[in-house]
Amino acid sequence: MFQELFANNSLCKTFIEDSPDAIVITDVDGSVLGGNSRAAELFGYVDTSSIPLNVNESYKHSEDRERLIDLLSTGKAVQDFEAEVLDRDGNSFFASISVSVMDVGGLRVLVSIVRDISESKKAQLNEIRFETLASLSGMADADFSQIYDFALEAAVRITRSKIGYIYFVNEDESELRLYAWSRSVMPQCSVESIPDVYHVNDVGVWGDAIRQRRPMILNDYGACVAKKGLPAGHVPINRHMNVPLFDDGKIVLLVGVGNKEDEYDDEDVRQLSLLMDGMWNIVRRKQADEALRQAYAEMECKVEERTQELSNALTDLRVVNKEMAKEVGQRRLAEKRLRQFERLVEVSPDMVSLIDPDYRYVMVNEAYVEFFDKPKVFFLGKPVYEITGREVFDTRSKTLIDSAFAGQTTGFEAWITLPLKGKRYFSVTYHPVDSVVGEGRLVSITAHDITEQKEMLEEVKRLASTDYLTGAHNRRHFMHRAETELDRLTRYGGELYLMMLDIDHFKNVNDTYGHSVGDVVLKELVKCCTATLRTSDVFGRLGGEEFAALLVHGSVESAIQVAERLRKAIEDLEVRSGEHIVKFTISIGLTMVCANEDVEAALKHADKCLYQAKEQGRNQVVSYCMHED
Repeated sequence: MFQELFANNSLCKTFIEDSPDAIVITDVDGSVLGGNSRAAELFGYVDTSSIPLNVNESYKHSEDRERLIDLLSTGKAVQDFEAEVLDRDGNSFFASISVSVMDVGGLRVLVSIVRDISESKKAQLNEIRFETLASLSGMADADFSQIYDFALEAAVRITRSKIGYIYFVNEDESELRLYAWSRSVMPQCSVESIPDVYHVNDVGVWGDAIRQRRPMILNDYGACVAKKGLPAGHVPINRHMNVPLFDDGKIVLLVGVGNKEDEYDDEDVRQLSLLMDGMWNIVRRKQADEALRQAYAEMECKVEERTQELSNALTDLRVVNKEMAKEVGQRRLAEKRLRQFERLVEVSPDMVSLIDPDYRYVMVNEAYVEFFDKPKVFFLGKPVYEITGREVFDTRSKTLIDSAFAGQTTGFEAWITLPLKGKRYFSVTYHPVDSVVGEGRLVSITAHDITEQKEMLEEVKRLASTDYLTGAHNRRHFMHRAETELDRLTRYGGELYLMMLDIDHFKNVNDTYGHSVGDVVLKELVKCCTATLRTSDVFGRLGGEEFAALLVHGSVESAIQVAERLRKAIEDLEVRSGEHIVKFTISIGLTMVCANEDVEAALKHADKCLYQAKEQGRNQVVSYCMHED
């Protein structure tokens, strides 16, 4: 048709035919008069002859068409009008529409240039989310309420909503405790009393996300028959979406948004889920940091207390030794002093003993009885190695005991394996003691069992550097190791490669099988990657379904071989969870890290390759090393 409209204007006809943009020509009522091949391609039609007769039905929201007509009624052209439009199959995408009104042969026509901006809109949302998570990562000194408030306002902004809220969920997922509404809500709300706690079984449709354990979208709140209504003065609701946040299979938090101008969709769920997952990882990391600091503080306090107790005991011991030295010729009095020493150390929680020059026990306190569950007579006269084991005695105890007999105070702190108790962590001190029962010298051994404190400290350290779900290194520990390896590369040379990988269509796994199965997939991926990579390589979870690995040493060829081996291993992997068998693939971006290069710059190179792998069909490796700019 447009060939006839512009039969006398070859310039316009050529421009429309050759334009890289989709161009559709309609009359003022929306009837299609013509369009170019790009328009047919954009809307999913075979050729220009099959474009629908009227474009009014191509708008997902009829009010968008009405607003566009109102803008044109001013007599001016419309530039970059954004709307959701439908293709032939009813799939929607974001479009930028520029419309001019023309008079062609006495006929008033609308010439519309249509561009698909879905990817740019998605990139814009991703950029907002990344900026938000970057800001959250920098809130090391902020308290938890500031982190939650920041994330809540970001949730409203990233979904283009008017209102938002956060509720915490109790351990058995039966109660919802209100944390806060977004700042824009309270000026609109006049409810006199808002409950702090709601029972999940008593609330209406907004509690379905907890009951059904999945994100819920309600784009026509007014038409919903399952709602229980709003209290007087509550902010009016026309659209609503909420998403449960899972931690180790349990819902810990419910975040919701409402009153978006257009309808909520799966992309809104994805953006909100990724944002809140990132926020929760930051909260868990901060909790681990605070637990570590608390553990260190408690450990320091206990060490100071033990040191003071030992110092007091040594002071008393010196007094006893001094008195015994004065009465060396009076054995009965000497034995009395020994009993005093025994009574002195009897109440000590530490194991205290005296050893003669033959390395045999002369005395043990009650702590020995409680720890080994043996009477005192069991120890007396026995050589030390029968209690500590021959290996511990030969490699540690004997040399230190000999030094104590020579007049030096010695000791050690380490894991040891005792024949009667197994593996324990001990702090042991050896003191020289002038003998009170004859000539020569004795050695006092003070042993303090700090196994529980050591295990707690090691567990806190592990939690601070480990992703709580998968057991992989977390982002902070991975970045720290990356800085270390980059510094080593700068100092000593060699080659270093960075690999980023992402699960293809991971959202489909969660949507099809549920988030609990998705968590199992993430855990099995980490197991497979750990088993496939070398022990010298560094592997970590950056967030969500995104992981990274540092390939230490090797060449370009070996790095690509490792990446391909890992891709193939995941492709062959079958994840079984209950009755489900899940297969999935990954896309990998690989880059060579140069000396003096910033780690973030290397991550961007690898991410660029990862994005290219996704664009080229997924389940493949794209290497920056092979495509130097």
